[in-house]
Amino acid sequence: MNAPSLDRRAFLATAGAFTLSFTVADARAQQAGTAPPPWSAYLTVGTDGRVALQSPTTEMGQGTHTAHAAIIADEIGVPLSWVSVETALPSDPFRRNGSMGSGGSAGVRAWYAALRQVGANARASLIAAVAGKTGAPVAEITLVDGRFLRAGKALPVTLGEAAALAAGQPPVQGALRDPATFKYVGKATPRVDIPAKVRGEPIFSQDFTRPGMVYACAVLAPVFGGQADGFDDSATLVVKGVEQVVPIPGGAAVVATSQWAAMKGAAALKVRWKSTSIDGLSSDAISAAMHMGLDNDAEAIVGKVEGDTTVALAGAARVFEADYEVPYLCHAPMEPWSVTVEPTADGGLEIWGPFQTQDRNRNTAAKAAGIDPSKVVLHTLMLGGGYGRRLGDDGTPGAVLVALAVKKPVKFFWRREDEIGQGWYRPAQVARLRAGIDASGKVVALHVRTAGPSMRHTFSPAGLPKGEIDGSSVQTLTDTRYRTGAYRVDWVRVDQAVPMAPWRAVGATQNGYFMEAFVDELARSLKKDPVSLRRELLAHDPRALKVIDEAAKAGEWGKPLPAGRARGFAYVESYGSLCAQVVEVSLKDGAVTIHKATCVLDCAQVVTPDGARNQVEGGMIQGLSSGLFEGIEIAGGQATNRNFDGYRIMRMNEAPHVVTTVFIENSETIGGVGEPPVPPATPALVNALFALTGKPIRKLPIAAALAS
Repeated sequence: MNAPSLDRRAFLATAGAFTLSFTVADARAQQAGTAPPPWSAYLTVGTDGRVALQSPTTEMGQGTHTAHAAIIADEIGVPLSWVSVETALPSDPFRRNGSMGSGGSAGVRAWYAALRQVGANARASLIAAVAGKTGAPVAEITLVDGRFLRAGKALPVTLGEAAALAAGQPPVQGALRDPATFKYVGKATPRVDIPAKVRGEPIFSQDFTRPGMVYACAVLAPVFGGQADGFDDSATLVVKGVEQVVPIPGGAAVVATSQWAAMKGAAALKVRWKSTSIDGLSSDAISAAMHMGLDNDAEAIVGKVEGDTTVALAGAARVFEADYEVPYLCHAPMEPWSVTVEPTADGGLEIWGPFQTQDRNRNTAAKAAGIDPSKVVLHTLMLGGGYGRRLGDDGTPGAVLVALAVKKPVKFFWRREDEIGQGWYRPAQVARLRAGIDASGKVVALHVRTAGPSMRHTFSPAGLPKGEIDGSSVQTLTDTRYRTGAYRVDWVRVDQAVPMAPWRAVGATQNGYFMEAFVDELARSLKKDPVSLRRELLAHDPRALKVIDEAAKAGEWGKPLPAGRARGFAYVESYGSLCAQVVEVSLKDGAVTIHKATCVLDCAQVVTPDGARNQVEGGMIQGLSSGLFEGIEIAGGQATNRNFDGYRIMRMNEAPHVVTTVFIENSETIGGVGEPPVPPATPALVNALFALTGKPIRKLPIAAALAS
């Protein structure tokens, strides 16, 4: 299930397997001069002919491991079914900046060039070994479908035999294959994990078991950051199967012989909660504080300045201004948090769970147990959804403390109400945009101010020092391709005691909505077509214009519609990719119907088209869902909507009737696919409803705005 340790890998090399180590750098960050140290990974060709890649990337259902396998299979020249990709155990070769983890839509784009090269090196090394054995010239040997050929005829050496011959020999630098010869990259390559998932074979965290394991159901404080002041477990301990109740940070855990017994015992547990300073915190109070921040010039932290917006706005023929607001958003993965912890005979721990940040969780577990991280062995299981939620470690300390208390393997889990109610949301935020317009109708200035809590301060172990800007709060705004004359972006920090974490596409989601809803309103105030105004603002940028034009074409922008329908347009760049979307809607009795959604994504290169299309479609639907329905409601210092009956997500029958995806490929640096389709979806929907009703939607979610 998990990659072998480095010692095991070294043993494989001595036992005849051919292994290459290689580094993986972020090409985009290198170009910007901000590249962190690279990752390392290991490619092994076994004596059985199987090819295994051990890497720090986590497979969360997004298809990253299929893309990696396709790249390796094409460059080496073996069937895709011969290649496996596994998430390694945390260790130095797999760390970058001292930590192992996955995120930022880097799963393919950061790996593409390095994987191609290591595949080419493996092929060249294997061919050299075959040449040495057979006497055939290296230049006359090819590797196709796992067979070594000379003049079209198979040589009498298998891939496994070649691996044994190459083991211990210096690797050979290989030339990259012509992409025109690829069988998997850029082709309709099936996901390698789907057949097993259809058969129900993969082991997710909730499925994982250990001999003698017990179950522990968490009972957590409903108020953010709350703590227990004691509990009455008399009714809990009489539940059949319940063994004991263990205090944990933020509450208690009910330990039982089955999951159902643990849940029944948890429901019977009576906990006394300590009062907190935020017992009266509400959504209305948070909103009011953020809106006050928009007027706080003294504490505005500058993210970008081009020209003098104060002068340009003062000299403009007129100024157009609008304020916007987004709520906290929950990740709402289908699988609630769970982790299995087992104390080991040497005083250490072995842990199995759905991790995106392996070292963060490993270090947190070690701290909770009071041991060195080297004594914690952490395995990454398959994730039942993540969207950024599994970047955190908040569920790990409780699991460790329970395991140490019961001295046996423990499946520690949260119920759905805690998965949604414990926080670690995408931040709530507000924005004010002010555009200066000259007498000819040209935009000559734009000032964007955002205000809200710092996600980095609550999520990053180091916090955010006072006076520093939280990059997520101005993400995509500071590097927009729009040219508006004078331009300024700043942010006012308005912290709240609500835990926050990265949410799919992070700050690009709220900031994409702010900018794109404003551009549409601005266009209509100027009596201009929204796409035409975007073309004006991007007239200097052929790449962006192509995305705009292709989306307008694919989305049938300007084509007559039946009565009662309208289209909306949005364009957002994030994670190295340019994305434009068109959404077609109707509205009846306050209910929105999405008839068609069109996405054009310029990610420079598509490695696995089917997987990329799945990511685009899923990202669009998640963006539409969050904009239309989603938002955490807070009263009394806690979330009041703690399950899917209150935290509304899009149902299948509410998804777009037709979804069209168009990819643009070019010679630019490869971009992300998993996150860029999310940010444009909400503003495209908002803009369609604005076109339909004539009323702008400046506060999300849309359903609440329509109801009011």
